[in-house]
Amino acid sequence: MLALLQGVALAQPAPPQTQPSPAQPPPATPAPQRIAVDDPALAPVPPAPRMLASWDEARAIIDQRSADLVIAVHEVARAEGLARRALAAALPSLDATGRVSHQLAGDEATRWPAGTPTGPGAAGGADVERAPTTLSGSLTLRQPILAPRAWYGIGTAELSVEVARLSLEDRRRVVLGAVADAVVSIVTAERASEVRRVGLRSALELLELTRRRERLGTGTKLDVVRAEQDVALARAALVAGDEGLRKAREALGAALGLRGEVGVPQTFSLNGIAAEMRSRCTGGRSDQRADVRAARAELEIAERNLTDTKLAFAPYAELSSSLEGQTSLGDDTQVRSRSWGWSISAVLTVPIWDGGARYGDLRVNRAAIEQQRARIGVVERAAELEITQAARAVAVAEQARAVAEQARDLARETARLTQVAFEAGTVTSFDLVESGRRQREAELELALREFDVVKAKIAALLASASCR
Repeated sequence: MLALLQGVALAQPAPPQTQPSPAQPPPATPAPQRIAVDDPALAPVPPAPRMLASWDEARAIIDQRSADLVIAVHEVARAEGLARRALAAALPSLDATGRVSHQLAGDEATRWPAGTPTGPGAAGGADVERAPTTLSGSLTLRQPILAPRAWYGIGTAELSVEVARLSLEDRRRVVLGAVADAVVSIVTAERASEVRRVGLRSALELLELTRRRERLGTGTKLDVVRAEQDVALARAALVAGDEGLRKAREALGAALGLRGEVGVPQTFSLNGIAAEMRSRCTGGRSDQRADVRAARAELEIAERNLTDTKLAFAPYAELSSSLEGQTSLGDDTQVRSRSWGWSISAVLTVPIWDGGARYGDLRVNRAAIEQQRARIGVVERAAELEITQAARAVAVAEQARAVAEQARDLARETARLTQVAFEAGTVTSFDLVESGRRQREAELELALREFDVVKAKIAALLASASCR
């Protein structure tokens, strides 16, 4: 799909002409002087507080401020941390401990000098000493020598990291598509607002002309009322369009992770969006899309979790070596004794019964496998449907644009002929107003259909793409 669209240029439609030209060449006569009208609604919408200069700037803001991307990036870091923890369970561990003990109260030891009589009433002195202060320390090294569950968990953790990276890749594709759609929506709203202002200006000019005709006696009050109704409809459409433009700017700000309105200048190139996506995104089949690959990897993780539960029934063996030392101090802080020892031991643990928890884990993981298999089917069908519809949407949008262009040309010619007929007195003001309204609607419809083509092409670029 992406390869088919490589040569398609996403040309930004040209701005509408203030003075529409008819489908047939007009006679070589000087253009009539335009009627001066003044209305506050003719002033354009003020620019947004922040303007997006280019798609490169948008991409930089996305990488820094998009909440979805930030969460996905840290999810990768979290998965890498869990993988390091899984690796640590199979590596040696070294612990050092120290202890200081001193007896504050309790039994005392009495030491009698040699040859001194003992017993009740015996004369002589005896030395009384308290228990000594004891300093001890140990250094213990442990190494698993039979840990199938820990060894197997390393591969599961590494697969979880891959799933997190695929999820980040798919999230970047979705965010880029949302921002690109928001940019095109702003350009569309700007164009629609401009077309509506041209329509309002035309309606105001017609109203002023109708009023002059009434004052000269060649028009009626009904003609003026119809022209005023036309102005009211054009004004209402303009108000709604301006509000749609503001909402589109706010939507772009939200997609970029910024507050308030964010706009794009008239010089913003939509071709830059397509070029950037072609350079950073690679197309492929629906089964190669990041979300489909992530779903399949999650199924593999679920299957590995079942194997991990089975390994919980396996024995576990650990080799341990300890180096210990102890020193005793007397009341005069003199060393009274020292001792040390070095030992090595192997411990084998065979799990026998844990109340049935492992059997419960087996049922949980088997159910998780079946659930993930069902999810894979949903994801694959959704991806295939999205790619198919995106490809078809380009052709449909181009057809709709061609129809709208033809309708615009016919509406322009109808409005011109109606103007001529009205000046000749063969049609009423209702026909004149109605032809002007339909011309404005046709101009707006064409502008919308032109940008629908742009949106469809960008969506087709991203439907099957994998973005870095």
